[in-house]
Amino acid sequence: MRVGSAGRSSPRPATSTGSSGSTKRGATGVGVKHIQRALNHSGHGLKVDGKFGPKTDAAVRRFQEAHGLKVDGIVGPKTLGAMQASLSDTRRRAEPVARNAEPVTRNEPGTNRTASLDSYSKKGQRNQMATGRVTINGNTYTFRSGGSGRGNLPKGDYKITPHLWSRNDRSMNVGGVGYSFAMSDKYDARVGGTRTLLRIHPDGGGAGTLGCMGIVGDAATQRRFREDMRAELQRAGGAFTLNVR
Repeated sequence: MRVGSAGRSSPRPATSTGSSGSTKRGATGVGVKHIQRALNHSGHGLKVDGKFGPKTDAAVRRFQEAHGLKVDGIVGPKTLGAMQASLSDTRRRAEPVARNAEPVTRNEPGTNRTASLDSYSKKGQRNQMATGRVTINGNTYTFRSGGSGRGNLPKGDYKITPHLWSRNDRSMNVGGVGYSFAMSDKYDARVGGTRTLLRIHPDGGGAGTLGCMGIVGDAATQRRFREDMRAELQRAGGAFTLNVR
């Protein structure tokens, strides 16, 4: 058994029903348990029973989609490597300073599912842009909102639901990692109208958004944020309220 720095075992091949040492639906054994534990670190909530059944198969496919892998439900070398890298990312989250371009920090209890608008550029103008922080699954990320059109998103409560786990739009993709989560509509008294089609997505392309929440950071940061969103949505039953203040 291989054990990581945090004392947790890394995923390893199970009794395989596929070729070339791959593991897929129908496999059983301790190796499947390692795969299930690795998936649970990404927020999938599987029962660790060593049986590669339909729920494990679905979780593997979601993991593959989230990491830009071939979506076939088979845990081969590339998927296994991505799981090991994901475990390493999880362990690094506990460090006081992140190793990537944008800090990802643990926040104080009671601030989860909240976002703050901390500073502004072009303040008071129609294309005002806000920079702030959002806390999801206990981790805090930097975001930008606005900079064109009708400015940054207004403060208030938003219902958050899944939209697209993967997308290629330049403005919603960083380093090959793209996604979007839907935010409910919000009336904006500043512009005298309702803001629609609001999303949470990577802050790709030029800095700022059309009013959505653009997560700042490199590809590794975007992957972590997407996995944190997946875990938060799963824990909340598919939707949760985000308070922007």
